[in-house]
Amino acid sequence: METLKCIEGRISTRKYANGELSKEEIMTLLKAGMEAPSAMNRRPYQLIVNTNNAFWKDFEKAKPTCGIAATAPLTVLVVGDGNKNPTSEFLIEDCSAVSQNILLAATDLGYGSLWCGIKFDSDFSKQLIEYFGLPSGFLPISLLIIGKPGEKKNHDQSRFEKSKIHFEKF
Repeated sequence: METLKCIEGRISTRKYANGELSKEEIMTLLKAGMEAPSAMNRRPYQLIVNTNNAFWKDFEKAKPTCGIAATAPLTVLVVGDGNKNPTSEFLIEDCSAVSQNILLAATDLGYGSLWCGIKFDSDFSKQLIEYFGLPSGFLPISLLIIGKPGEKKNHDQSRFEKSKIHFEKF
């Protein structure tokens, strides 16, 4: 798929059909994520990959999107390693670039995806830190949910808004 078509075609999927991703496809997604740029090439991220996702149902009260994650064949929790940088500067940006690459690669492979943001210091974030046993300085940044779409969605209009573009000055 052409890059621009992939970018234009990626939409959020909230229902997933039965079926698994192959180990090769999963590795393709993870490799794509790790090709993302990062400040000073520090690559301050870790990826927690799950194909058995029923446990996400336990988090649904804190984050309703977890009910969707529980039905998907693949989830990737992108964790920022705050110990990689002398400050937490660029941690969100670096992990977001990884997340976006994975989502675009999923689209290219014909899968649907959903990006679930995780607010710092929220109850959900604290629950994830405890559940996954994250060491000090490691923060959950995003939960990526991936699988064959179980719904048909049309992406029939561009998100481009010319009024949001300013040349030279605001």
